[in-house]
Amino acid sequence: MANHTDTGGDTTAADAGDSPTAGERTDHGGIIDIRRFPGGAQVTAIRVELTEMYQGYLGLDTDDKEPLRRWGIGSILSHWVMVLTMVIAIVTGVAFWTGWYGPMNVGIWDGYQVAFDLHILSGVVLAVLALVVFPFYHKVVDGHKLLVSRKQLKENVIIALAFVGLVRYIPGYKQARRTYDEDRHEWVGYHPMQTVFWYVTWFFVLALTLTGFALWHALATDPAWWVTVLGFMEGWTTYETMLRLHLLATFWVIAAIAIHAYFAITRDNWDILRSIVGGRLDGWRIDEQKRSEIERDEPNTRTDERNDE
Repeated sequence: MANHTDTGGDTTAADAGDSPTAGERTDHGGIIDIRRFPGGAQVTAIRVELTEMYQGYLGLDTDDKEPLRRWGIGSILSHWVMVLTMVIAIVTGVAFWTGWYGPMNVGIWDGYQVAFDLHILSGVVLAVLALVVFPFYHKVVDGHKLLVSRKQLKENVIIALAFVGLVRYIPGYKQARRTYDEDRHEWVGYHPMQTVFWYVTWFFVLALTLTGFALWHALATDPAWWVTVLGFMEGWTTYETMLRLHLLATFWVIAAIAIHAYFAITRDNWDILRSIVGGRLDGWRIDEQKRSEIERDEPNTRTDERNDE
């Protein structure tokens, strides 16, 4: 589930070929005048602010691209092990739900017990990776941003509205996401959907973990002390209600993963998707002086359109 974004890398359907003309930089920036709607003036102001911040990155020369290290081996391995454990947890959970265990009926082992053991093991590993291991490598080792900033919240508003066609995508933001600032030791742009994805994942994986241990504690005849500790929610409500909460959290995680995967496999993001496999991304390396020059740059309309395609 890479960042990847962070998506790991994400984008929207409006991520290509969206460059504003000079007039559109002070306009609503969409196929309709969003200023007619409640809050539309604020949305327009946010887009103008972000356009002024990122449009200079449209002028970056593709010949200046070089392979940049985006992910370390720790992030890559923990990401893909998370994917594997999530698949196992979902498959075994569906087996419980449907009562069909198929290949999990192995020899002398009952399919239910095999599914139960795999479900518990994958759930525990998933929780540790999602809540501890991946955030550590993501932030401490690889130096990516972990918390959503106010600027990212603004970007999130525009990107979400661009996704449904109400405004145009932020010009230059696609290039900024592939630009590394050596003085600040950070990537210039992060797709905010990627960061928000991790907030959703953390919350609902935690909900899955706590409700899961509560269900396990309710079923166990002689639970280990750590199952009792982590299953402290057992008895807060009925077993059936706890099971519904566990399923609800599962559906939210699946929905978040589906959105994350959709953005990751969008054609404009294939390079970012490959980076969570090989660790490197072709992009631009800049310093503070170059960044200041870029942010002061006012590329002409023809250059905008050519470089944003």
